[in-house]
Amino acid sequence: MLKPAVVALAAASLFSPAFAADLPSRKGAPAAPPVLSACTESEGIPTDAFGFTTGSDVADPGSFGASLTYNGGFGVRDGRQAAHGLQLQGSYGLFPCFEVGPYLLGGYTDATIAGAKADSRSAGAGVEMKYRLLGRDLHGIGLTVIVDPSFNRTDPTGAGNFTTYNTGLRIFADKTLVPGKLYAALNLSHDLTWTGPSPYLRSSTFTVGGSLAWQVLDGLYLSGEVRHQRRHNELGFGKEAGYATFAGPGIFWQASKQLAISAAYNVQIAGKAKGVPGDLDITNFSQHLLKVKAAYSF
Repeated sequence: MLKPAVVALAAASLFSPAFAADLPSRKGAPAAPPVLSACTESEGIPTDAFGFTTGSDVADPGSFGASLTYNGGFGVRDGRQAAHGLQLQGSYGLFPCFEVGPYLLGGYTDATIAGAKADSRSAGAGVEMKYRLLGRDLHGIGLTVIVDPSFNRTDPTGAGNFTTYNTGLRIFADKTLVPGKLYAALNLSHDLTWTGPSPYLRSSTFTVGGSLAWQVLDGLYLSGEVRHQRRHNELGFGKEAGYATFAGPGIFWQASKQLAISAAYNVQIAGKAKGVPGDLDITNFSQHLLKVKAAYSF
């Protein structure tokens, strides 16, 4: 029962809102003269221009968009794993500085751990709530806080059902370094996870990530990022299970006024699982991560 539970935790982590499909900002031409606030920017930065890292912009009041995101995780210790997840999300600007984004999750994992099949299927839902605290024009940086509760039901082969409840607490910040050319983003995230059936296992994942995005052409961005994650076997920061550092490139293309396409790849470059030999933590984390997303603004 332990190995399927570990696979369920890993799969739930892959499809958790750590990969939440944040939609690009839908900034229209501002009315003249605009009132300067945290919600108005002279230059919008696409939230997906930074790869897995996310920008701070939120939807304008009354604007609506939708996105479909593929998340993949590959490579585990003592076997093989190919985890695939889809996330369908809508996003609506409810009022100034506040965006709400409900989403549906679905996934499939093809895995063999220590010679035993450990396939699983999963389905779930959640809602991402974002509030903009600071704006780049007014404060020099953009700063948004996010609360992201979700649940995910996983059915590992031969191990019954596991239900995962996750609450993500996040801070997204970004800054214009060179107007029209170079941008930076920083994300802090802490995911609190309960996995059952009862008695529920409790775990948490803390993530810090930074990225630079360069606009090489109008609407085309290339990015590079580094992210560090630490897994704990409790909701706080004790009982550390392992840590991993990822790095990789990303690309964002504003294909039309309404359609945006982005992709990002991360590879684990350093890590350590507690009590396990080796220079990588591929017990708690995947070795390779892939994200491909299409977003449409109405």
